[in-house]
Amino acid sequence: MTNFKLNYTRKGSINSEAILFIHPLGADNSVFDEIISELKNDYNCYAIDIRGHGKSPISNDKFSINQMAKDISYTLNFSEPVHVMGVSIGGMIAMSLAIHNLLPINKLILSDTGHVIGNKEIWQDRIKLVQEGGVVKVVDMALERWFPKRFRENFPEKIELCRSLQLQTHKDGYIGACRAIQSADFTNDLQKISNETIVLNGSDDISTPPSLGKELSSLIQNAKFIELEGIGHVPPIQDPSLTIKILKNFLLSKIL
Repeated sequence: MTNFKLNYTRKGSINSEAILFIHPLGADNSVFDEIISELKNDYNCYAIDIRGHGKSPISNDKFSINQMAKDISYTLNFSEPVHVMGVSIGGMIAMSLAIHNLLPINKLILSDTGHVIGNKEIWQDRIKLVQEGGVVKVVDMALERWFPKRFRENFPEKIELCRSLQLQTHKDGYIGACRAIQSADFTNDLQKISNETIVLNGSDDISTPPSLGKELSSLIQNAKFIELEGIGHVPPIQDPSLTIKILKNFLLSKIL
């Protein structure tokens, strides 16, 4: 299968430690804008658009999480180990990068993700809806799974920005990513990850609940689990300040 050169942004000092950010399904690298705005003074920050999302190429062929990870190693070349943070499908891609040694990785931040997410039937139902009516058919459901009700009610402007972000995602890119998640299972490969890792999980995450995050962290030899009270599926958007604090402490090796 062909590797794709992906779109990405880079902000920060080229001489600083690098961090790579990988966004969730139905989004693009702007998910991390507020995080990078704060971290760019101390780190060299890369944020990528995964295959079929944002400004990256769209594939009409079926592809896997491992192929999505290979896209990243085909696009970016790091001479020194890089920290990697992935949210949701981005976390699965980060796991694949580590499992297959596709990048030299320092520390891993796996946010609201899992070694398996959902089941084949759930993903097939979502794929069918998007095939029949486009991303608009699932956007309300997706936002309900991204954020708790009180956050959606209190921050309507953020919800509208996220709605727009979802609707900008190409139908084929969305379906392809759903299929990749549908077929992914890293359960038997996680022992290959030796990187220092934190698994973050919103307490109110419906898509990847804390129980899944705890199981994931128990399967990675050097992982610590942190539950984020009142947070849903996308901490970098819902509470960027908390996300930044956790990242800084972890990357500076402070006790969490």
